[in-house]
Amino acid sequence: MTDLPPDQSRNLLHVTPDATPQERLPRWRRWGVTVIFLLIVLGWPFFALTTGPTSADELEEIISQSRLWLYLSTGLILWLVFVLVWIAQRLGRRPLTELGFTQPRLMDPVVAFGFLIVANIVLHLSAWILQSVFGMAPPDEAVQMILPQTSIERLGWILLSISAGMCEETCFRGFVLLRGTEYLRKPWLAVLISSLAFGSGHLYQGATGAVVIVIYGVMFCGLRLWQRSLWPGIWAHIWQDLGAMAMGPMAGP
Repeated sequence: MTDLPPDQSRNLLHVTPDATPQERLPRWRRWGVTVIFLLIVLGWPFFALTTGPTSADELEEIISQSRLWLYLSTGLILWLVFVLVWIAQRLGRRPLTELGFTQPRLMDPVVAFGFLIVANIVLHLSAWILQSVFGMAPPDEAVQMILPQTSIERLGWILLSISAGMCEETCFRGFVLLRGTEYLRKPWLAVLISSLAFGSGHLYQGATGAVVIVIYGVMFCGLRLWQRSLWPGIWAHIWQDLGAMAMGPMAGP
């Protein structure tokens, strides 16, 4: 991915014509958008490191109290971040559509399904390389621990899967990718920052799991840039999480 001039970068991300350029905004609005951007790319990893589980043991302790509460509290945080993105768009006088909420297409689920097949092959291969070459522990233990066990937990997981698909794609492959490209003028660097911030929220899967999720984030960014839409990524993200519940012990990284 090569560096692009600002106008070409915006076209690559399918920015809508009615988006207001940053330079035309009052300074306090520009600062507001920038602060929210930094809150996400810096605050999200900090929050994950300081308050979330960073190991299987910590995750097991949280789950022993209430797996359902973990789902609901995580979903609440995701929607709060979505609201932050909405506020940033309002401050910037720019629509949510520019983040990738284009007109849904019948092909979106088909593209998402194909992406999932390719992505999971890459993810399993990446996990195998990390374990075989670098001796890193597999992430499967943490993944299995977090999966629902009861009917009410399965309902909570479904709601969490939908929330994660909508909110994380809007945040990382929409807002952070777009603003990062505008601020840094380098799409590849925006992809890296977006994916690292995304992966930091999965530290409970251990080092291997976090690295694999960063790779997954890069692939989701590629899907967003290729399709110029968030919808294939949203579909794929939701199906990935629901598939983990359906496959149970067979679920991979």
